[in-house]
Amino acid sequence: MLGRFANGSTFRAAQRKIVRRLLLLADENLVREMPGLRFRALDGAKNQKRGREQIKAGRGRGRKAKEAERAELTPPERPAIQGRLTMTRQGYGFVNVYDGSPDVFIPPDAVGPALHGDTVQLRARASAKGREGRIVGIVERRLQNVTGTLHPRGRGVSFEPDDERLRAPMRVVGKVPKVAKKDDVVLAEIVTFPQRREDRPEVRILDVLGAQGVARIEVEKIKIRDGIREVFPDDVEQESAALPARVDRDVAQRREDLRDIDLVTIDPETARDHDDAIWVEREGDGFHLIVAIADVSHYVTEGSPMDREAISRGTSVYLPDRAIPMLPPELSTNLASLVPNRDRLCMAVEMHIDDKGHVSSHRIFEGVMRSHGKLYYEGVARALGLTQGGPHQPSAEKRIPTLKILLDLSQRLRARRLKRGSLDFDLPEGKIVLDTNGEPKEIVQSRKDPGIRQAYRIVEDMMLVTNETVAAHIKRHSAPGVFRVHGKPDPERISMFCQVAKSFGYDLEEESAATPKQLSKFLRQIEGTNEASLLRYLLLRAMQQAIYDTDPTTGHFALAAKDYLHFTSPIRRYPDLLVHRILRRMIRNENLDSASLRPRLQRFAAQASEAERRAMIVERDVMDVYRTIYMQKHIGDEFDGRISGFAPFGIYIQLSDPFVSVLLPFEQLEDTYEPDDLGIRLIGIRTSKIFTMNDPVTVRIEDANVQARDVVGSLLAHQPAEAPTQVRRKQGGARQMRGGAPKARGTAPKKRGDAPKERDAARKDGRDEPRKRRGPAKKRRDESRKQGAGPKEGATGPRKRTRRTRRK
Repeated sequence: MLGRFANGSTFRAAQRKIVRRLLLLADENLVREMPGLRFRALDGAKNQKRGREQIKAGRGRGRKAKEAERAELTPPERPAIQGRLTMTRQGYGFVNVYDGSPDVFIPPDAVGPALHGDTVQLRARASAKGREGRIVGIVERRLQNVTGTLHPRGRGVSFEPDDERLRAPMRVVGKVPKVAKKDDVVLAEIVTFPQRREDRPEVRILDVLGAQGVARIEVEKIKIRDGIREVFPDDVEQESAALPARVDRDVAQRREDLRDIDLVTIDPETARDHDDAIWVEREGDGFHLIVAIADVSHYVTEGSPMDREAISRGTSVYLPDRAIPMLPPELSTNLASLVPNRDRLCMAVEMHIDDKGHVSSHRIFEGVMRSHGKLYYEGVARALGLTQGGPHQPSAEKRIPTLKILLDLSQRLRARRLKRGSLDFDLPEGKIVLDTNGEPKEIVQSRKDPGIRQAYRIVEDMMLVTNETVAAHIKRHSAPGVFRVHGKPDPERISMFCQVAKSFGYDLEEESAATPKQLSKFLRQIEGTNEASLLRYLLLRAMQQAIYDTDPTTGHFALAAKDYLHFTSPIRRYPDLLVHRILRRMIRNENLDSASLRPRLQRFAAQASEAERRAMIVERDVMDVYRTIYMQKHIGDEFDGRISGFAPFGIYIQLSDPFVSVLLPFEQLEDTYEPDDLGIRLIGIRTSKIFTMNDPVTVRIEDANVQARDVVGSLLAHQPAEAPTQVRRKQGGARQMRGGAPKARGTAPKKRGDAPKERDAARKDGRDEPRKRRGPAKKRRDESRKQGAGPKEGATGPRKRTRRTRRK
């Protein structure tokens, strides 16, 4: 029986059906509903007897004795702290606390009436998991709107939310639209929140959105799930409509005038807003650099409707077909954006940089500027001769001397950062190209052209040195600020990564890997090898996540920077706006009450970190919707790729063209696989067949499920990857010392369209040929991907649970 539920979605569907039947029995008082959707049969006589025994046991003890006994058993009460609750499908949760301390683990029996997304009060204590807590109060309820499906329940219906982190099913009150069909996506509003742990929310149906699996509907579900709003509230619209059409002349006269300096913006051709402009000249052996940043803080006053909405949004969200801005368009694309030939207010940083890339002196001031050109990365790369693929851009080509100075400065700044240990992961990212109808036309690897990638790095290097300079300035003056911090990686994760590196033939000791300098050296060592992308990704997974914090002492491990913050993008990031406000007070010698300001900034920092994670999850999930839509046109096609990660239910294959991740379910492989100790290999229990990360494979696309956001394939051919580059180098050196010639490298896998004879021969040589599958694939989702912990583009390794353990 259990074997029928090897697929996760089938099991969950059966589980929900059982729960609905049990809830019917609970309504008839035949069973008792327990916390966590557990149920217990009621036995009236037995319960009455147990109650009488408890009453008898309590007789003969006075009130004071009972209170003294309770006092001995009750630990001393800890002060309550606030944070946002994030639940998991397993019923436990984590609270991102606002005081800057680590997240708190909440076991299932300590959640109380709180729901995923609530702002809660809790009391925490130290535990084996770090910190464990109990929710003692609810400060603010989550957003009320949820999406889901309706299911018959007795004479009525119940509501099953799409977000599996919410309690389900929910009771429906009020009328149900007659147009709702089975499996339609409906929009509901939570009208009654739980008051006790065993309570279920009640919802009122607002609208029927449409059928499951339609791209527009799936994107809308993701936005509603995470509270992403495109429309601004009325008070924000009114405030933005009252903004001036142009820069006020009196304000401009009180600022330093930069309008005659040839400041230019360099952005992607599709950029919707322009935060930063750059100007540079040579100064002896060094450089004179000015970076001007849009002064959003002049228009967004603290506590205003626009400010409150910006805090709530935290960051702009960028989808393949549009941007959802943090600030209204009147600011984000007009009055604050550094568009060409328009006067704009700015916060500027003037730096004098020596020939080694060290900032010898700097100045921060309020200015008024005028962008003299809107340059694109592709045009800059073409003008500098870094690529022949980019378009000609006259505004870039007439500035070739200045661009060459920028390139020179960029290389010196990068060399200095790499020398001190900055980590350059340079991971490939997917880019969706849309046609005129908004449908995905192709999915490619962004910045694949090395010359265009170099143009991106020029601007990145200017922004990094500016952010470091501003962070050091605020820290040197002991002013409060919101810093971007990145702590040291967990020693166990680094130890595991070192073992993985050694399995690829690289000598990376744990002691040296604890410092960014040695890790930076390792990344340069693997540059250009077949395994470079995989090892970079695994190292990134071993790192902590960068967050915002008011304490700068942690520094930024990945950048090997003592001081770092975000200053250069106030149009799209709220922490940058906070930094601008602090700098303005410093420039104007206004009082900074650090004692009262720091706690508020810490709360804003925690909320910004949370908003950043939310935006990343939304952007990734929407990208996955477009990927599955695109791959529906390629069902039955064959592609070459490499193994990029393992999950408890299958293997992920990364294709290079199109740049898409494909799931290869275990059930097709006709064996049970166990991971090795490092999590980079799967070993068949019966066949001893081995799948190793980075192995070349050929797959056929069997299904592309938009609702599950999975592209499912079947295995056609698999061959072990050739020995890692470092191993081949060592073996080749040893053979040459012995006088032998190195063996020829293995041939690359055949690409789509090649004759299938070699592939058929390979199968006959002992490679597995999977069962042919027909029909749509079942829903499969990685739990870590659902919670935002790991991308579909690959995983660090499977959990110990495999098909064998699931069937148990």
